[in-house]
Amino acid sequence: MKKIFLFLFLPLILKSQKIISDKKECPPCEIIYNDNNIKEKLDKWPEFSPGDLLKINSLTKIQYERHTDSEFLYYQDNFLAKGFPKLYYKITPWWKRKRLDPWSNKPYWGKNYEQPEHNFKNHINDNLRWICGYSYVVEIPKEYHNKKKYPLIIFLHGTTESLNQNLFWHREYIRKEFYKQNKDPYIYAAPIKLDVDWSPNKIKDLIDNIKENLSIDDDRIYLTGLSMGGRGSFIVAAKLKNTFASLFVVAPHHGPYEYISLAKELKDLPILITHGDIDETSSFKIAKKMADTLISLGSKKIIFKRRKNIGHTSWYEPYRDSANIKWMMSWKK
Repeated sequence: MKKIFLFLFLPLILKSQKIISDKKECPPCEIIYNDNNIKEKLDKWPEFSPGDLLKINSLTKIQYERHTDSEFLYYQDNFLAKGFPKLYYKITPWWKRKRLDPWSNKPYWGKNYEQPEHNFKNHINDNLRWICGYSYVVEIPKEYHNKKKYPLIIFLHGTTESLNQNLFWHREYIRKEFYKQNKDPYIYAAPIKLDVDWSPNKIKDLIDNIKENLSIDDDRIYLTGLSMGGRGSFIVAAKLKNTFASLFVVAPHHGPYEYISLAKELKDLPILITHGDIDETSSFKIAKKMADTLISLGSKKIIFKRRKNIGHTSWYEPYRDSANIKWMMSWKK
């Protein structure tokens, strides 16, 4: 059966590799993932002070391989992975639209947004930019001192479909709404994905990049996300074992493929899941089933919060809630 599968899909696999390597169809990132000297080739961070909000584009120079079946659903590809609604996840390169390019050097959207200027070579196909590493925002606490180690919270946003300036502003607003406590300041990082699902390899490099420039407590790295970022939290944590102290998952989306199969990899991790019970976008039932599955596997560190009469987009309140953030940050590896 495996031989038949490889025979049928080998042309597609070869095609995906050719897209990355063919000079006529190169993404705008030239450093190959797993390059031995990758750190030396990345741009250095700008100078910063405590309290600064930074935009980091260092990792956008790294070229990654496709990491999930969902990445067959892009642009030139006709292959449709099993379980994917037809064309539903075949998104367009929204980053080419004016005032939506996430590789801006400034961490602002709306009236303060600055459009970046790219001098891509002729063989670059910007439709393939999703293969590159994440651009991300970092907020440094006012209390920051490099002699002290700080907790790190990584926030994974939701969909990249139908993206516009308002959606980016909304994500910026969520950052501002995150509960903060003076006695336990943390560093906040928010990557921007272009692909369908979140990539564990890209998040690993993001964490390493932050640790090279800021003083991070390895025992207190936390992962949270909403909708596609909620499912992304499950996907990333399942692959990056022993990286996160806990997860806080908000309204995890159930597609393009189910995440319950990841429960065995996550059963030893403290996880708080919160979900509105009238959510018509992400499945409340599947999120509850995930919590029940984790408990059936012996986990005693699972909390499931049912939000009564709440739909999908009521996301600010979970992050304003001091109980949620304090619970997430109470755990150490």
